[in-house]
Amino acid sequence: MDENKEDLQFNVRYAQRLCQRTARFYRRLQTTLTFASLLAGSSAVAALAAQLTVPSAWLLGTFAIFGCINLALRPADKIAANEADVRKYGALLAKVNSVDAATLQRMLDEARLSDTPEIEPLRPVAYNDVVLEIDEPEALIRLSPMQKLMGALA
Repeated sequence: MDENKEDLQFNVRYAQRLCQRTARFYRRLQTTLTFASLLAGSSAVAALAAQLTVPSAWLLGTFAIFGCINLALRPADKIAANEADVRKYGALLAKVNSVDAATLQRMLDEARLSDTPEIEPLRPVAYNDVVLEIDEPEALIRLSPMQKLMGALA
């Protein structure tokens, strides 16, 4: 694949932006899950104190579900991994002007080997971010409602 230097620079920016969006999404998800767990937990305790057995059971179930989701997804780990990727691509962007296209392609390929898994609906959102950064709005990708929602969350 013989890309010119501007295309490679675009790809590095795109990869960095995707990692930033993914980290932000997981950060907001973690905040929401923690808030919901705390809210459900404190509501469950209040309901138990008032001797409401059925509502307290529902609230305890809610607390358990949000806690399980938080433990299963482990958003903090994914945030840290994506932020490390952001720094990795930032370092690569700093070297863009000092290397030739072939070296930059090799460095980009090496950087991609250790990437964290991406959230697919965020790809077009990150692409549109970079397209707007380089002032080419005619290259914007039309987003689906799900992608717009994911973009708002991230």
